[in-house]
Amino acid sequence: MVKFGTSRRLKKGDIYTYMMEIFIVIFGITVAYQLNVYYEDKKDLKLEKAAIERLLNENTTNLNSFENLIENRLKLEQDTRQLARFLYAGDNLSQDSISHYLFDINRTHKPIIQMEALNFYLNTNYTNKNSDLKSELITLKSFYLELREVVEYYVRMKEKYYGDFLVSDVDFGEERIITLDKIQSVEFKNLVVNLLSNELELNALFDKVYGQSTVLEESILSKLGR
Repeated sequence: MVKFGTSRRLKKGDIYTYMMEIFIVIFGITVAYQLNVYYEDKKDLKLEKAAIERLLNENTTNLNSFENLIENRLKLEQDTRQLARFLYAGDNLSQDSISHYLFDINRTHKPIIQMEALNFYLNTNYTNKNSDLKSELITLKSFYLELREVVEYYVRMKEKYYGDFLVSDVDFGEERIITLDKIQSVEFKNLVVNLLSNELELNALFDKVYGQSTVLEESILSKLGR
């Protein structure tokens, strides 16, 4: 007769063998997992390094764009200031004395800012080792967007108020002054003062963005061990 509830007792040697088998399986799974993590981390580090290299190239391009504008930006500020001095000097104006400044300050100098590599890196999460770099990129991006917005606003204001105000007195295409009537008015004096204020503010923002781009370059070079 068969008795229920009975089981075969494991011998001491069988228990040892059974425990070893469990240990080998667990050990094998752990090693495989650790190797997988190691190779994934290595792959992520390689991908992140490539992304940081792209950041460096893009930031260098943006820095060059800013540096190429420095001379023109400062000249625009100086010419706007000089025109304001002429207007407020009280002397009789002549076309020869102000024509250079009048047409020069009608120009705009806008930087070409690239943000593709910056946005790509901010949207990736390879490792958590470079959170400080991401923080700097977030700051720089906010500066870029602020600069772009201010530049576009000032360009529109210059076209709307400066160009439209003088449209009947000045031929901007041929750079020729037809009459000094509006140029000698109080309204135009105030307009030029406002333009000067805008240029000063814009140049200060240029300096801030350029400074942050320089800080970023140093951080990236440090990350790349250069």
